[in-house]
Amino acid sequence: MLIDLLITEIETGGAERCCAELATYLAQRGSKVRVISIGPPPQGAAKSVLWENLKQVSENLQSQAAVGAPSGELQIHFLNASKPWQWFRAQLGLRRLIKDRKPDVAQGFLWHANVLGGLLYGRTGVIWVPGIRVVEPRTWRRWLGWIWHRPASRVVCVSAEVAAWSHRKEGVPSEKLMVIENGVSIPRNSRSWAQPHAEESSKQLLFVGRLELQKGIDVLLRNAERILQSLPDHRLVIIGEGSWMPAWKSFLQSSPFSHRIDLLGKQPNVLEKMLESELLLLPTRYEGMPNVILEAMSVGLPVATMRVEGVAALLGGQLEAQSVVREDWEGWVRLVIDLVRQPDKLQSLGSANRERAANEFELRHQLRKYEALYETLYRELACHS
Repeated sequence: MLIDLLITEIETGGAERCCAELATYLAQRGSKVRVISIGPPPQGAAKSVLWENLKQVSENLQSQAAVGAPSGELQIHFLNASKPWQWFRAQLGLRRLIKDRKPDVAQGFLWHANVLGGLLYGRTGVIWVPGIRVVEPRTWRRWLGWIWHRPASRVVCVSAEVAAWSHRKEGVPSEKLMVIENGVSIPRNSRSWAQPHAEESSKQLLFVGRLELQKGIDVLLRNAERILQSLPDHRLVIIGEGSWMPAWKSFLQSSPFSHRIDLLGKQPNVLEKMLESELLLLPTRYEGMPNVILEAMSVGLPVATMRVEGVAALLGGQLEAQSVVREDWEGWVRLVIDLVRQPDKLQSLGSANRERAANEFELRHQLRKYEALYETLYRELACHS
């Protein structure tokens, strides 16, 4: 079976990681896989981690095939369209790939890929499976939903809340919707709470994500000084890039707490930073199922977040201890301060998070659901041919 995985870009992010993990899993299981990025190759070490990993998997599979060992296939293609006026280039590039080797199944990741895939795969008889990973606040994007969901065989949503929202707001028929939640590999190491709290490495509050309003980065900016003043032994570490980066740089030039704030941009070693931190901060406005929370859970790190889409499914019985209702910013600040002042509670929450991640969201189990879906749809098409 030839499977196309179409995504907006291959950089560091939750959807991108899911795409790369799925590609690796399918190819290593014997499928022929093409990862197709609408955008150009990522630039810089921090942004290129997933691409480098995919290239390594591809080379390993080629080496196995060269010696006659059974193996799948993994190709990586870039359509090199990063601007709106380059949309026609993306269409031409994808059309050529389909003409060269028509896939059996195509999976979309993120809005631009869903639209492009709906336009092209849906017209060529390919089994088309768009994926919805976040609720879409922009009305005009929701109006265009018919482009990608009308030709779809199934629509994969990352959480039950997203599926319900897609049916209600985008008009996706309920019989097309299915939920496949995010998965995570459980690292061998977990956050060690045996370290003395006087150690500087154990005194970090961590934010990981795009520096955009969706993630509540403005809320963190407004309250950073208050949080650090209340927690004098801690520092704030911020990993990510986005349109709020200039505001943060300006803030650091005048804040008396600037020496306790690290603005790191994108980083290739996020899990290492999580292992060094006490609490993940995510005052997000809306999500699908935040992958960064699942990654934090996998290493035993507690979180302070909002009860947005997918968070209840992730945190389970520890939801109320690690979150407040959507847009209760004052409650979120109090939650951060109160949690950090209770080290025993942080430890118990971290342990519960890691156990839940291992029991409910193990990566290969979740990836197998995609594989089973493709096999089912392929068999159904063969029966109707």
